[in-house]
Formats: sequence, structure tokens, C-alpha cells
Amino acid sequence: MPIEESYKNLALSKLEEFGGLVKEKIKNSLSELDPEDLEFGLSFSVQDEELLRLWQDCIENNNYMEVSFVEVMEHHDGAYLKATFKNSKSPYTAERYVSIRSSGRVETSHAFFLETEGIFLRVEKEPDGSFKVFVRSWN
Repeated sequence: MPIEESYKNLALSKLEEFGGLVKEKIKNSLSELDPEDLEFGLSFSVQDEELLRLWQDCIENNNYMEVSFVEVMEHHDGAYLKATFKNSKSPYTAERYVSIRSSGRVETSHAFFLETEGIFLRVEKEPDGSFKVFVRSWN
């Protein structure tokens, strides 16, 4: 059964909402970085309540994502399934990574990507509620 277009558009609008806020919040941090250091990439941490609230709603609880990658792997502790789900609307991408182990254990993580003005940005939520941001220039 195909996904209703309005449901997909709602999910993508949430992605854009979060992406716009990330752009706004990170802009000051990026202006303080040395462009030469960006060639190799830098990581820094950001603490922001508004980002945290929107992350929960727009990334973690966003129910519509397309299947991007699926793999079954054998490991020393048994087989497991790895799947990646993706939402993308240029220049924003959100990914959900799901691993299901043969023991029944399920692990889920999320990442948000932004590519703009020669900059690649990856955002992940840390367990303490802060955000780890990796930024690199790609020119």
C-alpha cells in the first residue's frame, strides 16, 4: 500500500524545520572556526534545549523514512540485521540506524546531515542530551 503523499510531506517539513534551526544555531560556531582546520574536520559539542525538543519530534519520532540499506551479517555472537532508513530533502538528510541481533536486542541511533556552502555537517545526540557536531569543508 503506497504512503499517502501528505504524510510524507509532513515528515519532510519536520526535517526542514529541524534543519533550519540547526543552520541558525550552528552559524555562530562555524564563523569562529579556522577554515584551514575544516579541511580535516572538527568536532564540537552543542547544548541547546530547543534543538533537543525538535530532535525528539522531528528526527527520533518522525515515523516516515524510506529504507536506504539492509544487510544481514554473521558475527561471533550470532546473526543480526542492519537497516538504515532515510529522509532527505536537499540540503537536509536524517538517518535512522537499526540493528536487530539474533538475541532479540534492538539498537537504534540517529544522525542528521547538512550540506551547504561547501560545508558538510553531521549531528548526533549524545546520551547526556547534548549534540556532537562534526563539520568538514568539501571544497
